[in-house]
Amino acid sequence: MRYVIVIAAITFFLIWDGLYNQGRYLDTTVRAVSHVVRSVTGKV
Repeated sequence: MRYVIVIAAITFFLIWDGLYNQGRYLDTTVRAVSHVVRSVTGKV
């Protein structure tokens, strides 16, 4: 049941972000994660 709530919350956030913010928060999150991955792996 815990996982269902987490998946539903993530799905709700993605739909909300896409509809009302044109994916701004998702885009920022992806950029931040890719920056961290590049920093850790040392690739430019």
